[in-house]
This record gives sequence, structure tokens and C-alpha cells, in this order.
Amino acid sequence: MLRAIFVLVFAGVFAASAFAQTQKARSREELMQQVLHAALDNIHTLRCGSDRCSPATAEERKNPLLSLSETSQIFGRGLFSGGADICQLEWGKRNYEPMMAYWRKQNKTERQLALIGLIHQIAMQQIQKQIGSNCPAEMKKDVESKLDFKPKS
Repeated sequence: MLRAIFVLVFAGVFAASAFAQTQKARSREELMQQVLHAALDNIHTLRCGSDRCSPATAEERKNPLLSLSETSQIFGRGLFSGGADICQLEWGKRNYEPMMAYWRKQNKTERQLALIGLIHQIAMQQIQKQIGSNCPAEMKKDVESKLDFKPKS
């Protein structure tokens, strides 16, 4: 859990600049490619286990560490966490920590886990920037109903 919190805090510093790169996407697939590449651009700022992650390689940029489908799943969970944060709901224990536990069970490397945390943070910041700090009752009800992480079957 401490590692997860550290990744979130550290990733937050760089997620805002990564978010700026994602705003020009024309499709979900293009957006996920941009998010994944923005996260790779900043992976060197994160911890991979007990060491700092090395910068993304040319091979990782050509064949990213996560698929676009995985990126989309993570990004979607980050949107719910961001909405939950706006609505003052507990998103860490209900969404982020179970999501990270799921990805660990999928045998993701420390490097992939760092990338997952950053993609989640990028999504959180995107929704927070778009919505602001106002939490309408309808949004809170929607987020509340979808916040608990459930792995896809």
C-alpha cells in the first residue's frame, strides 16, 4: 500500500503535463495511445520497486508495456477515482488498491505497475480538470454505483 501511495503522489506531479498532451485525440484508441505515450515519457520519474525507473526505450515506445485495452481499463478506473475524489468518496480502498492488486496477480512487472499507477493518475486529473470541484447529486450517485473495482471476467 505504501508503494501505491508513493506512486500516486509522485505521479501526480507529472500527470498534469501528460494530460495536456491527451486533449487533441479524436478517438478513444487515439486517446489511449496518447495517454500511454505520455506515461512512458514520464516513467523515469517513478519508482520501479526500490529503484527509480529507467527512461522508456525505443522498443517500449514501439511495443508499449501495456496494451491499449489495458490502458483503457486503467484509464476508466482512474476516471471513477477522480470523480470519487471530487465527490469526497473513498476511492483508494474501493478502487485503486483493488485494481493494483488485480494487476499484480496478472504478473505485471514493477515497471508495468508504475505505468499503471501513472495512467490512473492522468485519468483522475483529467476528470478533475473537466469537472472542477462541484459534485452534482446525479454524478455522485453514478460514481458511487460504479466505484468498487471488479475485475473483468
